[in-house]
Amino acid sequence: MPLNYSKWDNLELSDDSDIEEHPNVDKRSMIRWRQRDIHEKREQRRLLIAKLNSELELNGVLRPRIVSILDGVKGKGVTHYRAVQRRIKEQPSPEKPATGAPNQPTYDMMMGQLLSDVWREAAWLVDGEAKVENGNVMKGGKKVDEKSGEPAWASEATVPDSKAELMAQALAERLDWHVKALDKRDADVRQEIKKEEEEGKRKITSDDIRDGWSSSTVNKPAPSPLDKPKPKPSSPKKETVQEIEVLNPGASATAQASVPAEEEDESEYGTMTPALRKFVDIPLGAFEQTYAFIQNDSSVLTEKAHNAVLLEAFEAERKGNKDLARRCVHQSLIINYCRELGRDGVGLFFQRMISRNPKSLKMFADDFARTYGHIERRSVELAKEAEADDGDREQIQLVAEDPNMKIGFNLPDGPPPAELRVEGEGAEELDMEQVRAFLQRKWELFEAFPPALKKALQTEKLDEVNKVLGSMSVAEAEDVVEKLQEGGMLSFSEKGVRDMTQ
Repeated sequence: MPLNYSKWDNLELSDDSDIEEHPNVDKRSMIRWRQRDIHEKREQRRLLIAKLNSELELNGVLRPRIVSILDGVKGKGVTHYRAVQRRIKEQPSPEKPATGAPNQPTYDMMMGQLLSDVWREAAWLVDGEAKVENGNVMKGGKKVDEKSGEPAWASEATVPDSKAELMAQALAERLDWHVKALDKRDADVRQEIKKEEEEGKRKITSDDIRDGWSSSTVNKPAPSPLDKPKPKPSSPKKETVQEIEVLNPGASATAQASVPAEEEDESEYGTMTPALRKFVDIPLGAFEQTYAFIQNDSSVLTEKAHNAVLLEAFEAERKGNKDLARRCVHQSLIINYCRELGRDGVGLFFQRMISRNPKSLKMFADDFARTYGHIERRSVELAKEAEADDGDREQIQLVAEDPNMKIGFNLPDGPPPAELRVEGEGAEELDMEQVRAFLQRKWELFEAFPPALKKALQTEKLDEVNKVLGSMSVAEAEDVVEKLQEGGMLSFSEKGVRDMTQ
């Protein structure tokens, strides 16, 4: 049986003996140049594929928005188009592609530019001074752009009734052309990506090396957070019984039951994990960013995560942080929707929200207003109940044990300066890095205090500080006192002059 060596045809060697050499260049230099050329072309191909994939992702976000505006123009006419332009101008969304570029334009900036161009083109078409050639609107032999301006009537707040219907038709035609152009561009980009990937796979490279069968076990796929947990079969609780042997077996044997070996102490409410903290920091209405976060980390879709976010909303509302409370309510509703719709409905939900489906947005907004309103009302009621029971509530107060001792406050003015200088006795023995770390920690502790507490501390009056501590729960006040001591912000001194004579 003849041996088949065809699998080595795709192996590309930079030091191949068959390399063509120049008579004036040594072989080692030629091999080095060829090696560099191979790696440069691979890197260029990789960057090109990444750029094309980014373009596909961007078009995937912009296309539903253009289609939504097109449907609105067909149904409501020019007024809908103007309303979208006004919303983008007055209330722009900060969402933008995650390219990391310093001057990366947002999605609304891109849409605003497109809508301005389409409005200008449609106005000249309605005016009869322009025509469409190969998809471009031409006026006087030149393509219509910002330099072309627009007719005087198109700059007014309202479009004349005689031109409103024609304007709506022209806007719809231009938007439809842009949608088709995006579809054509996406098809071309996918074809180009396929071509580049096939070219990259034509030769065997070190990037293609993968571990094969290096493990004898197959890991089970992790369960989805949206899958309902299976009920555990009920089993009797096990108890460990300790029997004490006595000298007289006829006497009564004693048995002591220890603590049950297995106790299920799972809390119904979860805690705010670092992932949930980042999840609730997403701005209101940023459905694209939320969807990307969930695709990267689905742990936020559990029932405990939903309960933890709702509890955080109550706590934030109680402390007066309404922005955080609204974000928590917003994200908890998204978790609830995803859990109700199931694994197959998550994509459909975000598709409708990202495309700004009016019916879906209204239903979500109603749920948001109802849920946040309940939390707001309930927080006010709890505050009133706590105020009514204030007389019987346990409080933490700063009081000196010695009546001759005075409590003062040593507050930081700001973070440690760039050039730190310490003067006085023993200054040479101090480690400047440790001093800087202590001062930085002291400033961070002070900045983390609630505004009311910081204001009271800045007065340097013990009564004002105790008043704020009295309004806190015992746990919160104890935490504040510990942080004051940790940061060295409490000082103790004796009142008056003490007689030291004998």
